[in-house]
Amino acid sequence: MTTPKPARTEIWLRKIYIPFVENRTLTTIFRPERRLLEENHPKALGVGENVRIRIIDKVGAEWADLYGELSPSPNIPVLITSVAVKRLGSIETSDFSGSTPDVMDEAGLKMQLALIYNFSREELGPDFWITRTAFRYL
Repeated sequence: MTTPKPARTEIWLRKIYIPFVENRTLTTIFRPERRLLEENHPKALGVGENVRIRIIDKVGAEWADLYGELSPSPNIPVLITSVAVKRLGSIETSDFSGSTPDVMDEAGLKMQLALIYNFSREELGPDFWITRTAFRYL
């Protein structure tokens, strides 16, 4: 059984990130594309919105419309505190504050985007758009 597409009210994370959610050190995530409400992106999150962090139990493949399965817990409420879009080539060291240990620099971010979203090295050039979302736990 597959779970429907992620709601715009959820942040889906992989199991490996559970410890960073449980100890509340993960407060920044990156996603591909310009995910902005004002541009009507279907997966955009807005500053001031309350959303829930959900953990993916069985990974899908978004490009193939396979959305995986979610674990029932954790299911943790957070408040979106900032949303910013940047070109990959404009990322600064401060943008990684609150991220996980595997995403503490541009190389780590590129690797994560490549592994999770199946981007090639060529696609992840300096003009590639990313959305950085920060949040706090409720």
